[in-house]
Amino acid sequence: MKERSMTLRLAEDRLARAVGIGVISVLFSALLLIVYYVTSGALSHFSWDMLTTFGNTTSGGILNAIIGTWLLIGISTATSFPLGLVTAIYLSEYRGRLSGLIRLSIDVLASVPSMVLGLFGYLVYVIYLGMGFSLLAGGLTLSLMMVPYVARSSEIAFLNVPKELREAAYALGATKWQYVSRVLLRAAWPLVASGVVLSSSIAAGETAQLLYTAGWNTGLPSALTRSQVPYLTYVVWSGINQPSAYANGLAYVSAEVLIVTVFSLMVLSKVLERRGIAWKRS
Repeated sequence: MKERSMTLRLAEDRLARAVGIGVISVLFSALLLIVYYVTSGALSHFSWDMLTTFGNTTSGGILNAIIGTWLLIGISTATSFPLGLVTAIYLSEYRGRLSGLIRLSIDVLASVPSMVLGLFGYLVYVIYLGMGFSLLAGGLTLSLMMVPYVARSSEIAFLNVPKELREAAYALGATKWQYVSRVLLRAAWPLVASGVVLSSSIAAGETAQLLYTAGWNTGLPSALTRSQVPYLTYVVWSGINQPSAYANGLAYVSAEVLIVTVFSLMVLSKVLERRGIAWKRS
């Protein structure tokens, strides 16, 4: 009976391992195909002028779109980080009566489709607040998507801080705010930074929100409001639908730049995450 039970367990383990390997293989193969398809298309159309000159979706380069993308990431990160951090501190340390409602709101906001967020940004920022298609309207709309990721990742980082640090701080007479500002944030900052970088990489690939709020510019925005912004995902979306081979090339090169950007941010996120784990173990 014991031998039969052991054989059954081994068979289940092997089946689970085989299923896991199969799923991972499918996902990894899909990733490789995407990278190969985009990279091969980018290399077949690539020229240095595409990376070093300004242009539109049918001629010139994408330097303005690269700069515009990073400006949007900067605005969205600068606005979502403090909101997500404060939310995470409240949920992990203070845990008031509103904690359940806040968590529900975060989950709902994270599940809202990009198109709906874009429509909200258009109605509120572009129209009601009078920002027009602009860097600020696009960045604030992206930040709505980033806040749930920043809040959740920061909360997990705070909960991973050793309990001994909290107990030691309170034993020495520290107030809750002194513990948060002098101990918690210092201990958790690598994992918090990892979550912020990860959310920034997600924002870099968004399109729907920006179509409603950022517009398009063949140059660079001259102000935070009422000045449209170029960005890479627009070049991909518009250029690939053009009959011109050069426009298709711009789309492929822009997609490749996005892949490199997102991959670089993901690597940075993992480096910061490992630093946080190593600090915790030490």
